[in-house]
Amino acid sequence: MIHAALVSIEDNLLGEKSCAYLVVTSAAAPVAVRRFLREQGVAEFKLPDRVECVAALPLTPVAKVDKKTITSVVAEGKLG
Repeated sequence: MIHAALVSIEDNLLGEKSCAYLVVTSAAAPVAVRRFLREQGVAEFKLPDRVECVAALPLTPVAKVDKKTITSVVAEGKLG
């Protein structure tokens, strides 16, 4: 994995859900990611509701993942 971000996404029923966006170096299935997190002892309620593997994430000028941009891009339907 190169970069990861956990952001809130809109949900019509619950208001919002968590979504993990991952940039990976090899193919990773969302089910495998959730299984790995469970095996590491992450509680079920802390697991992301959705996992998306993407080619790239927006970065700030200092090379940190830009969560604000991710949230707006997801709202526009351009990521994930």
